[in-house]
Amino acid sequence: MKKSSEKKVEFDLLRLLEQRITREEKDLVFFYDKKYTSSEVVRSYRAVASFLSESGIKKGDVVAVYMLNRPELLFAIFGSWLVGATVTLINTQLKSEEVCYQISDSGAKALLYEESLAERVEEAISNLGRDVVRAVVVDGEEKRGVKSFSEILASDLALPESQVPEDLFIIYTSGTTGSPKGAILSSWNVYREALQLQQAMVMEGSDRMIVVLPLFHVNNLMLSMSLLMKGGTLVILKRFDVGEFVEYSHKYSPTFFSGVPTVYKMLIDSYNEIERSYLSSLKFGICGAAPMPTKWFEDFEKLFGITIVEGYGLTEGTVASTANPRFGKRKVGSIGTPLQGQDVRIFGENDVELPPGEVGEIVIRGPNVMKGYLNREAETNETLSNGWLHSGDLGYMDDDGYFYIVDRKKDMINSGGEKVYPKEVENVLARLEGVSEAAVVGRPDEKYGEEVVAFIVKNDKTLTEGNVSEFCKKHIASYKCPKEILFVDALPRNSIGKILKGELRKRLIRQTVEKFVHV
Repeated sequence: MKKSSEKKVEFDLLRLLEQRITREEKDLVFFYDKKYTSSEVVRSYRAVASFLSESGIKKGDVVAVYMLNRPELLFAIFGSWLVGATVTLINTQLKSEEVCYQISDSGAKALLYEESLAERVEEAISNLGRDVVRAVVVDGEEKRGVKSFSEILASDLALPESQVPEDLFIIYTSGTTGSPKGAILSSWNVYREALQLQQAMVMEGSDRMIVVLPLFHVNNLMLSMSLLMKGGTLVILKRFDVGEFVEYSHKYSPTFFSGVPTVYKMLIDSYNEIERSYLSSLKFGICGAAPMPTKWFEDFEKLFGITIVEGYGLTEGTVASTANPRFGKRKVGSIGTPLQGQDVRIFGENDVELPPGEVGEIVIRGPNVMKGYLNREAETNETLSNGWLHSGDLGYMDDDGYFYIVDRKKDMINSGGEKVYPKEVENVLARLEGVSEAAVVGRPDEKYGEEVVAFIVKNDKTLTEGNVSEFCKKHIASYKCPKEILFVDALPRNSIGKILKGELRKRLIRQTVEKFVHV
């Protein structure tokens, strides 16, 4: 792994976590109709550690975990740490070729996965050209020849001597440009970020989080870690489903959750079918990963009476760097102020700091910033230039120190020399009756350089391109108005619901080529 230029901090996060977990014997993790007490959680990850140690996994090795949300994913993480191994979490939407790439790139020597993904695993391992230690979570009848988690958890292997891993995670970026890169997160990164999240979200030991976003992403992963370190409880669901979310919120009374804009929109759309009292225990929701249209924000809070805390961060920053305060002045549409211990600024060309109100790149500095990308020195030096994490996101700071996202640097549209920020156009479209969702991208144009194109999912069949165009002309400058409006059944998304604008741009390129071919 790449050596950090910073002083090495060896910090035993697992020991601290275990001390907090075992301080009080209670139901610590709920998974549908199952529950796991504090001692059961500790005993389970110690059993995983024993298996890994007996299988030859040692300090400095990497263990890959390929699972949907489930308690065994936590047992796999903590068990790996106990033997001194680093964990790389694999996105469950990845196919065998991509799984093979991540195992190879990370150098993982073990793979812990679940039965539903077994076919992809077999193909990935066959293409890897080397064997790895494997264990599988089986929900039904056990038929596979691979060691199962139920066998591991029931075994009585000797507990290995506790080791402290140098790095806790290698989290791979989504890979929207080029091959995915593994961000190395140290114990110190995770610990300091956890403390910052506890403070920003005003977490208490009595809090319960209902986990609905994938734990292989830093969002719910780090919030879960933070809450467990505070002595709180997790209610884990495999994925977000409105019905399950309502049912298990009613059953286990969680106090908060974290979702992406799509989650909030689905709840808004299902409001009439939801028994409001079933969500009465929820104090607040967290929104990150992508900016949420102001209308959705206002609609959700008005309908459900649940406060939304909007924040911002990156995998490379361990998750969050700014957040609107839970208590105190919130600014709807803002991503809030920096978490305590982090320095967030707006830089222009040549890393010159810009004054309030001017749009530039959001940069971050603090103990939460990753060590670097695994085996990618050039990309690391570029992203961590001059001691700052360069986000690639455009934004500005107001006079009160609150930050605002304008757009991704790469998503900005340059039309005839005028800058068009897609988020601004999308916010306008979200206010139009009949528009369920909208995504705006740029398409190459011979005359203007780029032109604005809007993809719209509508919930009113009578909505037309003319309606949309007329609405836009009333509310934004003509150069910002979409030159083409395409109605689609759905927008392409990644595993946490973020819209894949690269896929939309590819679609436009294909359409252009097809038109050219048929001329």
